Amino acid sequence: MTSLRWAAPERHESLPSTNLAALADPRPGRVVVADHQSAGLGRRGRSWTSPPGAALAVSAVLPPLPADLAGWLPLAAGVAVVDALASSRWPVEARLKWPNDALVPAGPAPGKISGVLTQVADGGALVVGTGLNVDHDRSRLPVPTATSWRLVRGGSPLPPGAREGFLEDYLGRLRELHAALVEGDVDRVHRAYEARCATLGRDVVLHRPGGGRVRGRAVRVDARGALVLATSPTAGVESVHDAGDVEHLRDQ
Repeated sequence: MTSLRWAAPERHESLPSTNLAALADPRPGRVVVADHQSAGLGRRGRSWTSPPGAALAVSAVLPPLPADLAGWLPLAAGVAVVDALASSRWPVEARLKWPNDALVPAGPAPGKISGVLTQVADGGALVVGTGLNVDHDRSRLPVPTATSWRLVRGGSPLPPGAREGFLEDYLGRLRELHAALVEGDVDRVHRAYEARCATLGRDVVLHRPGGGRVRGRAVRVDARGALVLATSPTAGVESVHDAGDVEHLRDQ
């Protein structure tokens, strides 16, 4: 196992972006945490904000990985989020939309509860940023398709210790999965990811980063972490994608 140890989390009430703070001094083991971001970073150059005190943003710095394995880290981070939510004292059942959005699929408040952005720092260290909707009521959700930990548990504010418990479980699981990648045990991460992925077996539309769309059925995640779509069921044509935004189509 890797010898990485997490430093004591650096706690902030508010930051422009925990990822930017971590990138400024990317020491492996460093953890930057904020309850509010005024200019948080999202995938594909997006930015987002949340009401003060409503969210939890965590940026963790990990040692570099070989280039052929680094693509698994964002997916592993999604697994860590789902597992930490499930193991908390106030458990939430979430599933992953490829690559790493955590969705609550059912119940009184379904929707996206968390997202992940991974960036490479100078020198090769990896910064994994995770944003979790914690204490939003419906009027403060960033988009109508989102949800929050508070809403999933019926609308009551989270008890003391919920954030700290999630953070401890999330960092522990992230370290385990990163260690598996360091040791070359991609199968362990692959199996864990596919077991938690709600995209597989569904008809989806993949929106490409440069524009354009591909429609098909998500059939598997390949050895690099890319999504494989069956775009022509009759001809068995497959299309492999390592970037883009997935839209789940309604079940017929």
